[in-house]
Amino acid sequence: MSPVALIDIAGAVAFLVALVVVALVPSDTPGLGRGTKYPLLIAIGLYLFVGLSNAGEHSGLIDALDAYEDYAELMFIPVIAYIIYGRSSVEQLEVAERAQRQARAEHALLTSIVNTTPVGILVAGAGGDVSLVNEEARRILELGERPGSAQEPLEGVADGPAAAGAIRGLDLAAIVRSAPTGDRLHALGSGDGTVWVSARATTLGPAQGPDARAVIALEDVTSRIRSEIELEHYREDLERLVDRRTAELIEVNRELRSANEAAQRFLANVSHELRTPLNAIIGFTALLLQELPGPVNEEQRRQLGMVSDSGQQLLSLVNDVLDLARIEAGHSPVELAAFDLGSHIRAVVAPLSTVADGRSVRLECVCADGPALMSDADKLGQIVRNLVSNAIKFTGPGGSVRVGVARDGDGAVVEVIDTGIGISLADQERIFEAFVQVDSPDHSKPPGTGLGLAICRELCDLLGLRLTVASALGEGSTFRVHVPAGQFVA
Repeated sequence: MSPVALIDIAGAVAFLVALVVVALVPSDTPGLGRGTKYPLLIAIGLYLFVGLSNAGEHSGLIDALDAYEDYAELMFIPVIAYIIYGRSSVEQLEVAERAQRQARAEHALLTSIVNTTPVGILVAGAGGDVSLVNEEARRILELGERPGSAQEPLEGVADGPAAAGAIRGLDLAAIVRSAPTGDRLHALGSGDGTVWVSARATTLGPAQGPDARAVIALEDVTSRIRSEIELEHYREDLERLVDRRTAELIEVNRELRSANEAAQRFLANVSHELRTPLNAIIGFTALLLQELPGPVNEEQRRQLGMVSDSGQQLLSLVNDVLDLARIEAGHSPVELAAFDLGSHIRAVVAPLSTVADGRSVRLECVCADGPALMSDADKLGQIVRNLVSNAIKFTGPGGSVRVGVARDGDGAVVEVIDTGIGISLADQERIFEAFVQVDSPDHSKPPGTGLGLAICRELCDLLGLRLTVASALGEGSTFRVHVPAGQFVA
């Protein structure tokens, strides 16, 4: 077999492979549509026919196809090649047109977005020239235009106030050179017509050099800045007002303190001055009742007893006023000492049994020894004494008063429980106010001054204790003095 025949056979095999490859390629492959694929298959098939014909002729096997080979080479293959070329050109034009339509649609969409965005957008170069500006940017820059200034149109942008305002109000070249930057405030105009604009720049292309460009986003923040300025002025005015009011309150407080101190001094002096003649009245009344100056009849004894009782009540009032004045004035220091709580309560309650017996009230003290407490024994004794005296006073004949000490978690509670008239829920806070007395059920005025519970509350606050009450009308009352665990001696 001649070398030429071998070459023809190799060419026929190559065209056969090409025919198979093109046949397997999908018709929707970019650059290869149906109008190109099938003419190309025909052309490759013709070339395959020509190759087989040449191989048979040069190998001496067959030459009957030579006439048809000429037709294929001279007529059909050029026509099909022209068809393929024309169809390929048409498809390339269609692809180009589709790409152009898509580009125009994307450009229109981008233009619409840029023009409708609430943020002003412009593109500027390093020399200050502007190639794009949207409507919001024009509006913002028109706000900052100063009346009477010369108009300077921007390159590549329609002439108008926005262009001139942009050049006068914003140093675009400096903004481009500093890109990328975050929010920076710029003041356009002056005086009351000042417009505050926030500018952000992003590099577009080369970041440096004369060809540098940047996209600048503008936002009108005048309302916010003016609000901040007004808020700052308001804050300063408020600070001045607060300082003035504080100074006035300090002065009023000083005057009130002076008046309170004067009132406390007056009460202390008056109370002190009253105690001397009261002690004399009580003392001489006792002498008369003992008949040391001479005998007295029953009527005189009764009247002297009334004088003695009234003197004792008045002396008790004076002592209470004096105690309350000392506490409120801070002249009642706490003297801490360790003592046994149970035995101390028993010692305080024991002398009051005589008072309870005189009113036919059963007084019971259930206080075991302990625990050891670090506090002011005298002031705690005064609290318990006042609570027990009140309980006896508001408990009718046949009733009872019970005093006890109970554990309360890590602390302890001193309880004074009576079966007296009770206190309504509405009056349970009022009773701790000075000179406040709750009416008894028969609306009679109860004995006393209304200072005992007020003194108890003040002393509890002074000692770090807590005084509470639980009561109901007609069901008696329970007063509790809560002693925190921190005051017990380990």
